[in-house]
Amino acid sequence: MKLRVGIDVGGTFTDVTAFDEDAGTLVAVRKYVSDATRPAAVMEDITRDLAADFGADSVTLILHGSTAALNTILEGKGVRVGLITTRGFRDVYEIGRQWRGEEVFNIFAPAPKMLLSRDRIHEVRERLDASGNVIERIDEAEVAEAARRLVAQGVEAVAVCFLFAYANPAHEKAAANIIRAIAPDLYVSLSHEVNPEWREYERTAATVANAYIGPPVSRYLRELENQSQQRFPLARSLMMKSDGGAASARMLARTPIETVMSGPVAGVIGGRYLGDIKSIDNVITFDIGGTSSDMAVLPGQPLFKSEFSVARHPLRTHTVDIETIGAGGGSIASVDLGALKVGPDSAGADPGPACYDRGGVEPTLTDALVVLGHLSPTALLDGAMPISQAKAQSAVTSRVARPLGLTPAEAAWGILTVLVTNVTMAMRTITIERGYDPREFTLIAFGGMGPTIAGRIIAELGIGRILVPRDPGTFSAFGMLVTDVHQTRSLTRITRLDAANPAELEKTFAAMEEAALAELLQEKFSRERLTTLRSAGMRYRGQSYEVSVPVSRLQTDEDIAGLAKHFHEAHQRRYGHMAASESVEIVNFQVTAVGQIPKPQFHELAATVQSQAPHSHEIRAAYFGPVNATGVPVFRRSTLSPGMMIDGPAIIEEKTSTVVLYPGQRGRIDGYLNIEIEPIGKP
Repeated sequence: MKLRVGIDVGGTFTDVTAFDEDAGTLVAVRKYVSDATRPAAVMEDITRDLAADFGADSVTLILHGSTAALNTILEGKGVRVGLITTRGFRDVYEIGRQWRGEEVFNIFAPAPKMLLSRDRIHEVRERLDASGNVIERIDEAEVAEAARRLVAQGVEAVAVCFLFAYANPAHEKAAANIIRAIAPDLYVSLSHEVNPEWREYERTAATVANAYIGPPVSRYLRELENQSQQRFPLARSLMMKSDGGAASARMLARTPIETVMSGPVAGVIGGRYLGDIKSIDNVITFDIGGTSSDMAVLPGQPLFKSEFSVARHPLRTHTVDIETIGAGGGSIASVDLGALKVGPDSAGADPGPACYDRGGVEPTLTDALVVLGHLSPTALLDGAMPISQAKAQSAVTSRVARPLGLTPAEAAWGILTVLVTNVTMAMRTITIERGYDPREFTLIAFGGMGPTIAGRIIAELGIGRILVPRDPGTFSAFGMLVTDVHQTRSLTRITRLDAANPAELEKTFAAMEEAALAELLQEKFSRERLTTLRSAGMRYRGQSYEVSVPVSRLQTDEDIAGLAKHFHEAHQRRYGHMAASESVEIVNFQVTAVGQIPKPQFHELAATVQSQAPHSHEIRAAYFGPVNATGVPVFRRSTLSPGMMIDGPAIIEEKTSTVVLYPGQRGRIDGYLNIEIEPIGKP
């Protein structure tokens, strides 16, 4: 047996999938309760169980996804950090940007948070020009003095961000050597490693954030890797990155900021893989877990972004474009000044929703769904995690129904409606507001709650089809099984396209490819399994921000003209207009080296005539707003086979999630055992 294991460490549950590469089948799908106080502790149980069931020599590859980096920032649990920067630029981090995004008209809008105070920012004499030429050599004595002062201030990590270091990292490397000689235990974060691109504030903020999370996240990654290798000596251990690839703990030791979106991105990669299997180009991935909703629009390939914010901390790192809101199964419902509010606060795993009977008293979405009859008190984890219907009823009644003068069912329906509205608004942002018609997309719903509420989402947005994969509650862990190893290189070099030499551009990309491929060769990939992807951050001359454009080989002037054409088209899609007569320039060059990992292959099963009439195992009363259905059939997903069709209202239960078919919807089991949900009567 040759197993590939995906492990998604979430805030409430940790999901595990194990795929037998020889047999081509999933051999284990499991959920474990996460321990927020000891994020790596659950790995002890997982690796012990896998070793006991399959043997220590059976596992060859383990891929992790984790919210460790994200939670370190959200919870403010990073280390005390200091910053060394170029003389005269001490206040770059505090001044920030004038731009206030969506709060541009709010004069009381809070400023971005700083992860260190001004007294821990020290300047040194050194200076490069924009091309990386040395204007003033680095003053090594000042660097040493700054390092000693920071040590005296009790810092555990130092960020180094010098002006134009992305063009020439020599001064930052020299500073790092001095700091490590004085204080070998200090974690050192260098801007040319974290974000070698222009924009001084964003680069500084990213470098500081990387230093802030560096020690705890690096320890966490090493601990995961050590636990995996102790149990499974033949296995390689990799961590999901925000860009949808994976990397080893060694590769991420200096840039753990690359894992901030590690957990959510795996579901997007899995969704793209499932769409490819089904020959569906346009998909929206929709993942609802215990604390958040993560959604991404994929018009073909995933979209990417390089800047985002976490808890008012600006971050600059390459990541799949995912919209996240505080809406999940643990989202707490409350009445504030007579209005019903749901989220973003969450009951988490401890104490969890009231129905978990672990001391929680606040009503959550999970409690509301139990009251509505959409969730069974005995179905979660096949009954391994019992649900208290009485506790759910009591919480919803006392905290929502009674204050609003509603019945418990009406109050629970209101909780669901508010959460669905929040999700729908976020989904409009990533589709309609960006020029995508949701009617042209298929919604891939997964996570513990995604398939449960997706039926209401498509009605609000006009989406014509839902696709619920097998084992949706652990689908993000499955997504890790279909990812590749990525190593990315970027470089800022502003180049006018109308004056560019194709050979020079090709030389720049080739040098970056060589460096990225060399990193993957150290990870023991064979050369035939390595490929590279090129892109360029491009803009009209005079613009402030760039649009990422894929780049092929650049050998002739016609290739340059083709690149300009692709940029105009990308600008039109992103902003709704283009200016074909304007001068175009490349700002950032980017190369991603990809170490390809063989993907699981699934075979489509044929439908049988006998499979057209599924049998329910239970009849239950369930509430659907104005429709209070008393005879809703409940099916076990494990008994359904290809070709079966179920008309709503109906409920389909399985170990990791529950699928709810609303009135007027029909579910069909396809050849891969996914559930396709469409409106009844749709041609």
